[in-house]
Amino acid sequence: MHSRNNEVELNDRLELLYRNSSASFLIMLAAASGVIFWFDSADHPYAKFTWWSAVLVLMLWRLFHSYKWSIKSKRGELGTACDLTRFRIGASLTASLWAFYCIYFYASSDIYELCVSMVIVATLAGGASTVLSGDRFISLLYPQILLIPYSILLTLSGKPELQMLGVLGLIFSCIIFFSALKAAQFTLDSIRLRYQHTQLLKNMKNEVESRTERIIELSQLDSLTKLLNRPAFIEAASQQIKHTHNSHLCVFFIDLDSFKPVNDNFGHHVGDSLLKQLASRLKENFNDNALICRWGGDEFIIMTETTHRKDVETIAREINAVIESPFIFDGYKIDMDASIGVSIYPTHSRSLEELISFADVSMYENKHTQKADYVLFSKDLAEKVQRDFSLSSAIRKAVANKQLKLVYQPIIETSNGECHAVEALLRWEHNGKAVPPDVFIPLAEKNGAIREIGYWVLENAIQQQHSMMQDGLNIKICINVSIVQFEDPEFVNSVKALIDQYKVDASLFHIEITESVFSSDKPKLLQAIKQLQTLGLFISIDDFGTGYSSLSVIQDLGVNIVKVDRSFVNRLDSNGAAIVKAVMLMANELNYKVVAEGVETPEQEAKLKALGVHYLQGYLFSKPQPYTHLIKQFGPSFQSISNNSLTSAL
Repeated sequence: MHSRNNEVELNDRLELLYRNSSASFLIMLAAASGVIFWFDSADHPYAKFTWWSAVLVLMLWRLFHSYKWSIKSKRGELGTACDLTRFRIGASLTASLWAFYCIYFYASSDIYELCVSMVIVATLAGGASTVLSGDRFISLLYPQILLIPYSILLTLSGKPELQMLGVLGLIFSCIIFFSALKAAQFTLDSIRLRYQHTQLLKNMKNEVESRTERIIELSQLDSLTKLLNRPAFIEAASQQIKHTHNSHLCVFFIDLDSFKPVNDNFGHHVGDSLLKQLASRLKENFNDNALICRWGGDEFIIMTETTHRKDVETIAREINAVIESPFIFDGYKIDMDASIGVSIYPTHSRSLEELISFADVSMYENKHTQKADYVLFSKDLAEKVQRDFSLSSAIRKAVANKQLKLVYQPIIETSNGECHAVEALLRWEHNGKAVPPDVFIPLAEKNGAIREIGYWVLENAIQQQHSMMQDGLNIKICINVSIVQFEDPEFVNSVKALIDQYKVDASLFHIEITESVFSSDKPKLLQAIKQLQTLGLFISIDDFGTGYSSLSVIQDLGVNIVKVDRSFVNRLDSNGAAIVKAVMLMANELNYKVVAEGVETPEQEAKLKALGVHYLQGYLFSKPQPYTHLIKQFGPSFQSISNNSLTSAL
């Protein structure tokens, strides 16, 4: 690098020397012709002509090399040390010829010619500090050769007028020396500064290009897998659709099944490695024949051109084969499978957004059925999408349209058969028809309406509690809370504000959560739940045994109630009883109460009582019903409950 810098610096110096000196060659020849042909040459006619000829030859030689340099420079070739030596020789010979002229013809020259000669060499010496500043050596040497010999000769002449001229010449030579020294240093610094500036601009250009490439990569590629990211895929896919006329395009929506346990059991670094390896496999398998995108998380989209239905089946099998081939990490063998949904352009839609949505719906159908390698979008699924879209839009307005209502299902104490709590359950009627909670709750969670709905449920349940207290009834109310509500930073403050507003006892409320909420930001959720417990509310784990991590949830929270999922109650004749028995053993050790959900038969009631379950809930005792109906059925039971028994029980 240092050698390259020196070469460029030398080239710039030579460029400056040759460019500045080209015109001076002609001036030099004109000055030489003037002193030869202007003054009388009777004493040395041949000597002066010979000197002039030598100057002419030297100038032509230097002009020739200047021309060669210009050709070389245009070709982009760098100058060498030989070029500099050649220039120095030419300049030194030029100065020496003028010094020779002044000394040799001194004796035969009159005072006028001597003065003119001093003016010429002084002028040439003065101009050299600028013209020759590209080379310190020659810019210092050249004026001294011109002035010092002639000035010494005049100083020693014995003639006062000539001695004064000689002394002035010596003084001028000293001045020129220091001027040339400064000019040469300034020129060298300027060349180096220009080179540094050029290098800086070049480096900046390279940096800008590098960063531009990086920005393009970041804006178009997924940072982990280096596949197309979502915006880049949408842009590329839209262009491909725009230019597709006589063929079909298939959109494959892929979701890895059971990917979360990989992160939970092996760590996120293994999960990331698995996604990168899968991306590499997909790129290798499809080459450049498809657009491959990491849609998000463990979801991928492939869009490729097809000609008939068999192509769809073939590609789906290829995708499954790629995914089902074992992934090996640090000695671990991980088997994966996937759910795949497919939509076809233009059969199903000409809109890319709809094609992706249809493929997504088909993927979820494949995930739930698991009966085939893939699910192709169909009319039935289209109707489901339309229905879900309509319901999703309607649920947003359900609170404002007063379409929601709360019903209550009693929770019965096994020891005495009395109702000691109720669970508030949400119901929605749309266009005169009841919409099941397992249909509209996921839609509300997905579109964000669940926050407003959840707040409505909380307020109405707390308001109902306030009404019961005025009627002399103190009954605990269990309220289900969605994960989306917990993600709201104002959720805890909203609960506190409602309790303060209606002046109810916080200990009369149970917040029911499912274990699945802890698959999200667990520390943040734990903090919110602890704050609710600090307010005096109790915490219940709903659908226990089916979610994220049962034991860790109970230990972290210190829960008050665990509700055994109805799936275990339905299997009491098989392994369900063993699960309930294990839950009861933990309840005794960790000091929490157990509720069994979904009790529908006397036989189930008897078995659960025998296992020691504290509370029962299900259709055997009552379906969810409005509060007024519940009062008619369980009024005496409500009246008999004391505040102390409530606090100690649920």
